[in-house]
Amino acid sequence: MHPTKQRIYMAVRKSSLFPILMINFIGSLGFSIVLPFLVFLVTKFEGNALVYGVLGAVYPAFQLIGAPILGKMSDSYGRKKILLLSEVGTLIGWIIFITAFFVPLEVILKSDSNFLGPFIITLPILIIFAARAIDGLTGGNISIANAYVADITSEKDRNKNFGKLSVSSNLGFIAGPAIAGLLGSTEYKELLPVIAASVISLTACLITYFFLPESKVQLYKESSDNSALRKVIGYESKECFDFNGKNRSVQKITLKEILKLNHISYFLFLNFLIFLG
Repeated sequence: MHPTKQRIYMAVRKSSLFPILMINFIGSLGFSIVLPFLVFLVTKFEGNALVYGVLGAVYPAFQLIGAPILGKMSDSYGRKKILLLSEVGTLIGWIIFITAFFVPLEVILKSDSNFLGPFIITLPILIIFAARAIDGLTGGNISIANAYVADITSEKDRNKNFGKLSVSSNLGFIAGPAIAGLLGSTEYKELLPVIAASVISLTACLITYFFLPESKVQLYKESSDNSALRKVIGYESKECFDFNGKNRSVQKITLKEILKLNHISYFLFLNFLIFLG
């Protein structure tokens, strides 16, 4: 084995799940910390229920655009790099969010239509829209974390490790609102939880950069012997090769092909209903 590849393999072998579980926990915590006070913040900045609803939809709407792109990039450039890019985007989003507290309450758009009713868009709300959009566009943290665990997990430990990943995410969603409630009850009100979220995001960036080894080794312009690569120091090999069209057995899987899998459409619809609820 090439010395460079061997060093990367050894780094993956020596790594534990702890860094990626911590990153997943921090990501969920940072996202959920905004939920308890966002409605009060919208009201404070002259918004109404319509503005709050649209603002709540901005993050997942942009995540729908960005997450597949980031996921595909992580297949090509490695999980760690794209995960770090995603977390830096989240950090930038929180920094922009903080600026909304320090700009004047200037009215940008005012409407009183029969269909939508009266609503106002002020400068602070517009900044929050931009912050949530940037965070959503780079919000591939959880999907890339799942891919990372799949890279370093054998079939025997797959259920156990993905269970741990789910637990870390749920703990983040528990801790986030609780921390927001505690910090929001101080004299700084909504500002302190947002500052805490930015510090949490910065912590995730530092953990990713310093403690998370890359989970994939990219082999370009080389042929693959699947039997020889079936096991590498205890981890299953993952297809991440660029064959320049020479080997047609490794192809990009399309959404159409995924939907052909048995029962997958039912699981996707069930997942949609769960999150809708």
